[in-house]
Amino acid sequence: MTSTLGGLTVTLGKKLKQSDDFLKAKHNLLTQFDSIDDLVTDETKLSAKDRQAIEHHILQLRAAIARTLWSNEFYIGRSLLDDYILHTAKNGGGDVPARVIAGLATAGADRPGFVLYPLTGFGMEMPRIFAKDSKLRSEAIFRSAGFAVSTQSNSFDAAVASIERMARGLGVKQRIDKSDFRHFAYSAKWFGKNPLMLVRLTSFTGDMYENQFVYSLKIRVAAANLLMLHSLSQEAVGPLDRHRNSSFVNNFETLDIAHYMIGEAIPGRPMSTRRVPMNVSQLELAKLSDVAATLSTTALATSRMRRLAAKVTQALNTVERGYFRHVSIATHSKPENRLYRRLLTALDWFRQSFSARANEAEAIVALAVAFETLLTDQYAPAIAERLRRRIGICIKGVPGVANYQASVLAIYYARSAIVHTGEPDHAIDIHRGQVAFARCFCAIAERLTAWTPTSNNAMGDLLGDIA
Repeated sequence: MTSTLGGLTVTLGKKLKQSDDFLKAKHNLLTQFDSIDDLVTDETKLSAKDRQAIEHHILQLRAAIARTLWSNEFYIGRSLLDDYILHTAKNGGGDVPARVIAGLATAGADRPGFVLYPLTGFGMEMPRIFAKDSKLRSEAIFRSAGFAVSTQSNSFDAAVASIERMARGLGVKQRIDKSDFRHFAYSAKWFGKNPLMLVRLTSFTGDMYENQFVYSLKIRVAAANLLMLHSLSQEAVGPLDRHRNSSFVNNFETLDIAHYMIGEAIPGRPMSTRRVPMNVSQLELAKLSDVAATLSTTALATSRMRRLAAKVTQALNTVERGYFRHVSIATHSKPENRLYRRLLTALDWFRQSFSARANEAEAIVALAVAFETLLTDQYAPAIAERLRRRIGICIKGVPGVANYQASVLAIYYARSAIVHTGEPDHAIDIHRGQVAFARCFCAIAERLTAWTPTSNNAMGDLLGDIA
């Protein structure tokens, strides 16, 4: 992945060269239009044949440019790319993709901004009353993962100050205008009342819902990161005392979540912030914000957790990039498309097993589905034995492999009991199962870099277990 926008190139194959040459030949016609909207709504300046051909070739170039930019995490909206292509083509000379990318780099489209989203159920360890010089913090910044979280503040000024610290900690340098947040806070009841997640990304948009699929993916992956760290941390140090958990203290969080905030780093001015309605159902909104994890900045600072956090972040980054390239951006690789869809779906079920609004039976079912989605390719007999075997492959060398396997099988059989009777028929250690999922996911992601796609049984092939 190229880290600088100006260093990106788009290879012009035969079809793209034809599109580039066509627009070069038609540049005099294009000078009649000031925007892409003028072009597509025109009924008098162009013949229908010319207009359709121009639109087709602009779309061809846009798709190639977008693929290059988005694969390198420069999320320039389609509407902006369309206008850039039009204005570049109007000048003639050809080589439109290279000139568009150069123009974007000159305009500062490589500056990082953020998306800000509220959480529910999230908490962090708080210092003891009257404690002095505590190393505990109300914010956690995961720079390599590209996100940060903070507890609820119940104060507008404290919330803005926290956002500024999180943004700076993630390398977002553009000045944030406090007055923008004040206007936003009038209508966003969650601002200050809820814990906050700030995700760093380089995104510029021209339309309301542009790039929302990117924001949603980033939030889902960041939430999974928190939940994996929560599981691994609890295994190491045990659960937090309820009375020192911010999710249980001074908590007035709300589920009245209809908007999120995006910040775009336009050069020469403070961060451009605006609230955007989330274009998903209320249920999806609730799921997206539901991150019932508790973290301790003291525990995260230990060598064990730093090592595990690096593995979790690397694994999730690998899967996020793979999903974006092979699912969000259309490719011809069906095996990779199918595999990355399953991996992200497994993550969604894993997240659901932590839901603050799920009872034990629902959590068991969600985690069982997460394991089947992660470790199997399709339904086949002897699922339980396949899960046991593949868990052993994934976490080979980790102390207590047999205990992890036993926990997952207990969850699998409890899921069957729930399906038939409505409740589990034996005690379940769901927390150990969640740790097992996190470890298996990291092991699978590590193997992806050396994997050659196969048309069938991708997971079995990846793990060397085709039985």
